[in-house]
Amino acid sequence: MIIDWYTIIFQIINFLVIVFLLRRFLYGPIIKAMDDREQKIVEREETAVSSKEKAEQEAEEYRRKSDELEEQQEEILDKAAQEAEEEKKELLDKARSEVEETRKRWVEALEREKESFVAELRRRIGAQACSIARRCLEDLADARLEELIWKLFLQKLAKLPAGEAEELQKALQAEDGKAELVSAFKTPDGQIEELKKSLTEALPGLEEEPAVKAKTDQSLVCGIELQAGGYRVAWNIDSYLEDLEDELLRDLEQAKPADPGEEVPGSDE
Repeated sequence: MIIDWYTIIFQIINFLVIVFLLRRFLYGPIIKAMDDREQKIVEREETAVSSKEKAEQEAEEYRRKSDELEEQQEEILDKAAQEAEEEKKELLDKARSEVEETRKRWVEALEREKESFVAELRRRIGAQACSIARRCLEDLADARLEELIWKLFLQKLAKLPAGEAEELQKALQAEDGKAELVSAFKTPDGQIEELKKSLTEALPGLEEEPAVKAKTDQSLVCGIELQAGGYRVAWNIDSYLEDLEDELLRDLEQAKPADPGEEVPGSDE
């Protein structure tokens, strides 16, 4: 068999040329296009992953901000509720204070009115009692009420207990024998001299006769008082009016209106 080397070499050259041409003009562009497409796919995947990660980060940031907003909303609501409760408590305390202050003013006004009423009533009762007693004594015994009161006072002075007599004597000595006689009636000079004599007899420890100054005070209500320093000997109808005054006060307490600060029985509010 005869081998044609020329033909073989030529075919090899043709094959290599064809391979070069295919690689140059066919396989190369195709491979490059495939590489480019693969690169684009990789880039798209990387972009997608990056976008996904960014989206996840944004979603996480949104959730975080949403949680913060919810916490802030709860804090704001709690703070608003606390402020509303504090304001409510403050208003209630203010209302209670106003009610208490109104109740105190009402009680004070009531006490003042009661005291004024009792004082006026006592004065009127005393004046009427003196007037009635004076007329009765003048009509029945042909005697003046002032004289009877004076005699009762002198009797009380003469019968002073030892302790009270000693206190009166000390008071007179501390005032250098000066004393003041306060009476609801005008005191004649003769009665003043009679009083000095009675004091000298009742208080044997006095070194000299006391000096007595007379004074008239209608508020005593048929009464008479001897004052020396801080000591006082008195006779008046106050003691007889005390029981009547206590009874009137009890009646006033029972008839006192309901306190505005107290709840009225049967009220729905």
